[in-house]
Amino acid sequence: MSSISFKVDMLTIQDQSEGAIVSALQEQLKYIEDERTRERDYLMDFYEGINLEHYVSDYFGPETLRQTVIPQNNLTRRVCSLRSMTYKRPPRMRTSESYLSIIDKHGLNAQRRILERLTFLLGTMAFRSKWNEVEQKIEYEILSHFTPLFLAGDSREKPIGVMYPIENQGNARSSNVMHAVWTEERYGVPGRHFLVDEEGKVMSVNENDINPYGMLPVTFCHRYPPIRDYHVGNAMDVAQTDLAVNVALLELNLAIKYSCLGIKFISGVDDPSRISIGTDKILYLPEQANFGVTSSGGNLNDIVDSTRFLVETTLNNNHIRAKYARDDSGNAPSAASLSILEMENMDERSAMTEDTWRPWEQRRYQVDKRIIEIEANVNVGDEYSVDFLEPNYALTPEAEIMLWSWRFDRKLSTPMDWFDYHNPDASPDDRARFEVQQAEAEEPAPQNRLLNILNANNRPDS
Repeated sequence: MSSISFKVDMLTIQDQSEGAIVSALQEQLKYIEDERTRERDYLMDFYEGINLEHYVSDYFGPETLRQTVIPQNNLTRRVCSLRSMTYKRPPRMRTSESYLSIIDKHGLNAQRRILERLTFLLGTMAFRSKWNEVEQKIEYEILSHFTPLFLAGDSREKPIGVMYPIENQGNARSSNVMHAVWTEERYGVPGRHFLVDEEGKVMSVNENDINPYGMLPVTFCHRYPPIRDYHVGNAMDVAQTDLAVNVALLELNLAIKYSCLGIKFISGVDDPSRISIGTDKILYLPEQANFGVTSSGGNLNDIVDSTRFLVETTLNNNHIRAKYARDDSGNAPSAASLSILEMENMDERSAMTEDTWRPWEQRRYQVDKRIIEIEANVNVGDEYSVDFLEPNYALTPEAEIMLWSWRFDRKLSTPMDWFDYHNPDASPDDRARFEVQQAEAEEPAPQNRLLNILNANNRPDS
């Protein structure tokens, strides 16, 4: 893919009046298919595994493509999934029952998982909380295409508004798309909410175009904290490697075809169409005619090795250990080595959880709380915290002891974390009984403590 120069990263508005907002949006609306939109569509194509033949065809002629099957390898989705472990298991929300009863919990859990993967893929994402009037519940929507708005002179850390297409969110290239605009109350000036088309024509959705919530119903999350631009770096390196792998696999298919079967040729014949070739036929050639088969001088292993090196380099750069499948000797790795490799990735995942997702959970709760207060006239309280559960890894008992001992030694986990890891659906009573068991036990050394935890007598189902 050619280098990208973004036309718009974010927009600055001079004040919070509707006229100032629309005026600032006019230029962006003219260029709805800007470079950032095209880049995001490119990344989403590789994540979803669509339009890959289009990108591969840039490297081959149509005649060549007709000779073999175009590979459909999807490295991008696998990497995004492997790097997105925080919401692999739904976190436990500590909050009021009134809040839990008025949100779409199953929808939230599903959207969290997708949001985490797309944040890694696209760098910066937006997440909308919206009120379902019919169901009387909070629902959620992931926004992959959006433009943050900032007030002149304000910090670039917190947008005052956001614009996003309300149609074709996964593909913002359609003509005459309507866009929703939200701004929040700031400096005593009410926030705004209205729709605007690509011509700048405003459509009202409520009286005086006032934002009834006073705050944005949209929260933002970043792959890492913004430094220069509000949109941070994405997984373009993974998508480009994905493309390179698919191109290499197509070249490999062609090489195998021509190396194994070769290209047959005949010389010294005036009319070669009269000569019939087949596995069940005897080939007759006139005098002075020659028949042969070409063979490739290339080494297929070179293509395989270079492709493997490219993939392993990309995975390692993204804190994924590519050598899970084999060690340096070509043998399957031991359970102990697997657990050690996994330990090396824990710091990166822990940092993502604490720097990105825990603060985002708090911001989203505040938005949900305000929407519920306005739409349902219900106060759900201020209590909200999230217990993130460790993802399950396929480990032997010996490897599990090693891993949890390492966590206990460094005070990264507690016995209750171990319990939650193995019992994500445990009731409050089960958790309370386990806490009592641990309180009654002596305080041995960390590894002995783990062995006690793993003892059958201490298991909740014993």
